[in-house]
Amino acid sequence: MEKSTNPFLLSGYKSPSYFCNRKEETKQLTQLMLNGVNVTLFAIRRLGKTGLIHHVFYPYQNNSKITCIYLDILATKNLADFTNQIATAVYNKFPPQKTLGKKIIELFQSFRPIITFDELSGTPSLSLTIETKSQKENTIGQIFNFLDKQNIKVVFAIDEFQQILEYPEKNTEAILRTYIQQLKNTSFIFCGSNQKMMHELFNSAKRPFFASCTNLKLDYISQADYKKFIIQKLKEHKRTITEECLDFICTWTKLHTFYTQYFCSTLFATHVTNLTLKEAHQTALLLLKLNENTFFQYKNMLTPAQWNLLKAIAVEENVFQPQAKNFISKHQLGTPALVKRGIDALMNKEIIFYNASVEKPYYEVYDKYLMRWLQKMK
Repeated sequence: MEKSTNPFLLSGYKSPSYFCNRKEETKQLTQLMLNGVNVTLFAIRRLGKTGLIHHVFYPYQNNSKITCIYLDILATKNLADFTNQIATAVYNKFPPQKTLGKKIIELFQSFRPIITFDELSGTPSLSLTIETKSQKENTIGQIFNFLDKQNIKVVFAIDEFQQILEYPEKNTEAILRTYIQQLKNTSFIFCGSNQKMMHELFNSAKRPFFASCTNLKLDYISQADYKKFIIQKLKEHKRTITEECLDFICTWTKLHTFYTQYFCSTLFATHVTNLTLKEAHQTALLLLKLNENTFFQYKNMLTPAQWNLLKAIAVEENVFQPQAKNFISKHQLGTPALVKRGIDALMNKEIIFYNASVEKPYYEVYDKYLMRWLQKMK
């Protein structure tokens, strides 16, 4: 590891040395992947789903028997865009100088591809000529079937998969399900940031993907494991941290991966070698100040009733019964019906989330810095 590099990454994946724990989840996902099982990876936003996928793929990047392909389809608007994303990911994975790469280029030639290059990264992107409805529906199947017949195991990780629900082609789910269930050497990992939509896709008996995948849930990293990770990363840079400082970080960010990493990254950037509770408090204030403009934008996009409800949830941190008389009375939120409409609006905007995977489900603010900022406003 480069000693000048901030060890607390905020995006992307470098290597296992920058990755915190997730040993059990890594083991489970690896076993499922190697056994050709299709997986749906569930987790709330910014908890590390994408990082886990890259972490699981990392040991196989030069493996001749298994090929791991990752793509993010959030920017796609329709089935043609989705097809181009698949084609681009496959094209970039297999170098044209290799035998399989040459075969893939020959496959794409029939679609008269237009190849462009990203100005910053230089990475090529394919745009296939897909004109008819039949071509739209069959091209993905041709790509999948071609790879499936090669003498390799292929694993696709498709991020932001819920985006297919926004496509004008309302049969996209059925098309993909039909092709996927015919494959023998190709498996998939599906994940997305909108948990409501992902659960609808994979857990509703009315949808094509129902019961087609093994569900894997990603939870919070334990406080003990995160503390060990923080101490180790600082030690590698000849820095120390007090137990009080560690406890504050874990409590203040509620161990939500992105916000914990963001906090530690900002704290590391102070270049203080002996970190104490004083530096943690200063970092917390700095983070609230840096994000204040975004927080005011939240306020401007909500009605007064929704904003007051959001503040009440932030103050309580975990709200088990938002329509309960005590909660409504304590925060002067009006009527249960008004609160219900507010909860629905905040959920749809993904400002709050409903944690249903615990013994006592509750509502919570997504952005932990927004939550702390709202608490200071009270």
